[in-house]
Amino acid sequence: MDTPLLQQALTLIRERKTPLIVLPKNASSDAIAAGLGLYMALQKLGKRAKVVSPGFVLPPGHGFLPKSKEILTDVSALRKFVITVDTRRAPLEELSYDLRDNQLHIYLMPKRGSYEAKDLTTNSGQFTFDLAVTIDAPNLESLGKLYDDNREFFYHTPLINIDHNPANDRFGHLPLVDVTASSSAEIVFELLDQAKSINLLDEYIATALLTGMIAKTKSFQSPNVTPRSLAVASHLISSGARRDDIIKNLYQTKSLSTLKLWGRALMRLQSAIDQRFVFTALNEEDLQRSGASLRDVPGVIDELIANTAGAEVILVLAEVEGETYAFCSTTKAQDALQLFKAYQPLGNRHYVTFGLKKPVKDAQVELAARVEQHLRA
Repeated sequence: MDTPLLQQALTLIRERKTPLIVLPKNASSDAIAAGLGLYMALQKLGKRAKVVSPGFVLPPGHGFLPKSKEILTDVSALRKFVITVDTRRAPLEELSYDLRDNQLHIYLMPKRGSYEAKDLTTNSGQFTFDLAVTIDAPNLESLGKLYDDNREFFYHTPLINIDHNPANDRFGHLPLVDVTASSSAEIVFELLDQAKSINLLDEYIATALLTGMIAKTKSFQSPNVTPRSLAVASHLISSGARRDDIIKNLYQTKSLSTLKLWGRALMRLQSAIDQRFVFTALNEEDLQRSGASLRDVPGVIDELIANTAGAEVILVLAEVEGETYAFCSTTKAQDALQLFKAYQPLGNRHYVTFGLKKPVKDAQVELAARVEQHLRA
């Protein structure tokens, strides 16, 4: 990562008092962990920070992360509307209000005299937060309703964009986008590591950042792991990161519903092209009968990665309300972003997610044909 850019970002953070960390809708484990790590570091710097993810629901097995219960699902209006009344001519005695039929009525009682329209002015006040930091968001639209309702805030507030996805739009005043990084958590570590005079890492921040790296790299099994990634992980462990807790919660502690979902996925497991392509599909009944949700599906990918070493493309499909959600992992030899470019995937070269507005049976036929054609080429 470009050191001067990281130093600029750290300087900007130090200058601001109320940063808002924004995670995308349906935030990944990497985004959640990286966001919490940065959140705790900002608190150590004395910042009145908040972290938000639209409609956030903490995924199973993530409750061990420090501060995980402090992720907000929404924030109130990011800018206040100010009504100013000049009381020099008529000092205020009493103020009251009521709300009827979606109309706010404000009542001012002066000590003497009366108020006139010329005594009243209105204007938009300052934004509640003076800095925005997005993590793992490929574009502003991925922030969902939070962005839709507060476009002016995101356009006028200094914004640091942290991501490792090559599909990132490079938006914001300081785009810290490093496609060679293993994860967004690794970039957050690089940012905090610039504070040479202050050791921001403690066991809680280190645990959060290592969680993001382990989750994104499938416990350092994915092709995007670099010597730098391993060096960062080693430093985090030396700083007190609880690796055993991370592995136990992410991989060794599974709910009964998740185990049932795995069973259903394995029953429908198929392979093609000499087992270079492994895929399975889950319909709505599978999710309902197992008691699982869409958030449990990526765990199926993790299980298949661990047990199908020769596969170059692993694809898991899940149907929800008549639409299909796809999760795909590829080896170093295959580029998932290019393979599924027509579907506008989110992720990186070796792990993507995307959706199709069609039932899972139709989606499976379409996507399997695409992958097989690609592998035969």
